[in-house]
Amino acid sequence: MGFESPHKRVIVLALDGVGRFFTEVPTPTIDAFFASGASSLTAKAVVPTDSAQNWGSVLHGVLPEKHGLKNGDVEAGIPYDENNPYPSVYKMFADRNFKMASFVAWESINTGIIELSVKADKYAPLTHENCFLRWWLRFKHHYLKDSVYDYTVVSRLVDYIRNPENKDLKLLFVHLTDVDEHGHGHGYGSQPYLNQIKILDSQVATILKAIDEAGWRDDSLVIMTTDHGGIGKGHGGSSDQEVNVFLAVRGAGIEPNSKIESEVMNMDCAALILKALGKEIPVWFDAKLPAEFSSL
Repeated sequence: MGFESPHKRVIVLALDGVGRFFTEVPTPTIDAFFASGASSLTAKAVVPTDSAQNWGSVLHGVLPEKHGLKNGDVEAGIPYDENNPYPSVYKMFADRNFKMASFVAWESINTGIIELSVKADKYAPLTHENCFLRWWLRFKHHYLKDSVYDYTVVSRLVDYIRNPENKDLKLLFVHLTDVDEHGHGHGYGSQPYLNQIKILDSQVATILKAIDEAGWRDDSLVIMTTDHGGIGKGHGGSSDQEVNVFLAVRGAGIEPNSKIESEVMNMDCAALILKALGKEIPVWFDAKLPAEFSSL
């Protein structure tokens, strides 16, 4: 049986490749978000510190050896096995006919990590934009080393949030990738990478403003995390620069300016999502609900 929750919806802000590098540049929006709820700067990513493994764990609540997701597979368009015993949180809510959405810069999340059977409003620039814009995005990324996927994601997302037809939305996953792309192109911790984090901060501000203007602030649990950091121009290992991440949560019943003292992983987002939307956390979950959120 489920239970009552003060949260009408859960919104996950998935900021790819940020690690903890945002602490090295001014990020007023992210700082304000941390101050508005509970946060941890000692959270850990799952290893290997690759995107498919980590976003897979965030969305499925289990470690990579269980969900089996790998970058090469999902980028090749291989869909997640509908019979896998470790479904995504999206599929776990399918029986409730929840209105759900996933707006992602990395289309493989929608095609390879979330099951294709899931009914959700899905968007990715390289899937849903016209051929000219897709060409331009690829050109900027591959040849100019100036990824701008996130701009289109944020623009489409704001329109989606503003649309009154979506007022009953229950679960929203938002993935932004340009910081990670700048890490691969210029180096994690490099000046272009850090400059992109400042741009990311302004994009997060745009998203949070849309949430507030839609009247969603008081009845939404908003989670912010990342999948990994990086070292040099890559990631996937177990170094501090790759594994060290963060977790921040705001919503009803969460004390502002509070700290998550528990040992947490980005994967624990899956347990938070289920708890906030009134579903029991399965015994097979590797994701744990941090003690600080037991009363959600």
